[in-house]
Amino acid sequence: MTVVASPAVSTRGGPSWLAAPLLTLLAFWTARLLADPARGCFLDSVNLPFHEAGHLFLAPFGSTLQYLGGTLGQLAVPILLAGYFLLVGPTRPLGAAVCAWWVGENLLNISVYMADARDLALPLVGGGDHDWNELFYRFGLLGEDSVRAISTRTRGLGALVMLLGLAWVTLFALPARIRGTMIASVEERAPGLMFLIRGTIED
Repeated sequence: MTVVASPAVSTRGGPSWLAAPLLTLLAFWTARLLADPARGCFLDSVNLPFHEAGHLFLAPFGSTLQYLGGTLGQLAVPILLAGYFLLVGPTRPLGAAVCAWWVGENLLNISVYMADARDLALPLVGGGDHDWNELFYRFGLLGEDSVRAISTRTRGLGALVMLLGLAWVTLFALPARIRGTMIASVEERAPGLMFLIRGTIED
């Protein structure tokens, strides 16, 4: 059976000692990336293999999906990991919160790639085609205004998701008493959101 931990009991959301260092690291990178997304992040080296794998995975489904596959690949990994941490017991909401932040970081990275669709200034792996130059061209969106609008909106969405992920991680870094009070409040007012805060203990 599955027993939900009470606020007084240590939860499986993640080790409490890990939340504060993670929060510090993610807050630093959030500030740095929001100030200048083009500076990149240490996670970009992690995102790259998933990006390239996305191209390979979707290659059999036509060239348009193959070009889009890189973007989908680097987004799919943190989204699937977040789902795993939330849905597969014992659940780990802290891990899901970090993955949510990672999705936002990926969106900022993608927005930089989109914004380069006309200038073609970014170095590409293997010197291949520029995904977003090709995609925008195919859909008639390679005009300066269209590229700017789409890349700007993607950047804004990425910033929002990063900040939401950061707020989610912050919850786990709060002192136990404050966190317990907040958990009790959420449980009373919005019990459907409890899976975002508190893990389960498989028995």
